[in-house]
Amino acid sequence: MSEASAGELRQEILGSFGQLMRHVTRWRQLDMADVEVTMPQARCLMLVALHPSMPISALAAHLRIGLPSASGLVERLVEAGYVERNPDPDDRRHQLVTLSDAGRILVDRFHELPAEKLGDLLAGLSRLELESLRLGVAAIEREARLIAERVPPATDSERTPA
Repeated sequence: MSEASAGELRQEILGSFGQLMRHVTRWRQLDMADVEVTMPQARCLMLVALHPSMPISALAAHLRIGLPSASGLVERLVEAGYVERNPDPDDRRHQLVTLSDAGRILVDRFHELPAEKLGDLLAGLSRLELESLRLGVAAIEREARLIAERVPPATDSERTPA
C-alpha cells in the first residue's frame, strides 16, 4: 500500500469515526438528560478524574479560564457533592480538588456507552467484521495508551496560589 493510499484510508476511517461519534453523542445526550451539570462542570470533573488532587490553578490553566472562574466552578461542584477541595499538605496556600464518591460515579457514567445500543451495533456485524473490529480496536487502544503515557501530569510549575 502506497503512502498516499494509506493517508486516504486514514481520512476515510476518520470520517466514519466522526459519524459514529455523532451517533454515540446523540445516544449519550438522551442517556444523560437527567444529569444536572453544565458542560464546563463536566469538563472539570473529567480533568479531576484524570489528575486526582489537581490544584485549582492547574484546572484553570487546563480549562483556559481564569482562577476566579475555576474557583467558582469548583465551589458549585463542591456544593453539588461531586468534588472535595482540600489544602495541599505540601503548601497550605494551594487547594487540591479530588472527586467525591458521587463524582466518581458520575464520571463513570460519562464513560459508559449505552450498552444496549452498542450491543445492537455489534449484533449486526458478520464474524469477519467482528474479528477485524477486534484487531482494529486493540490497535487503537494500544496507540491511545502510548499517547497517554507521553502526556505529563500536572506539574509543580502549574501550582500557583489558589
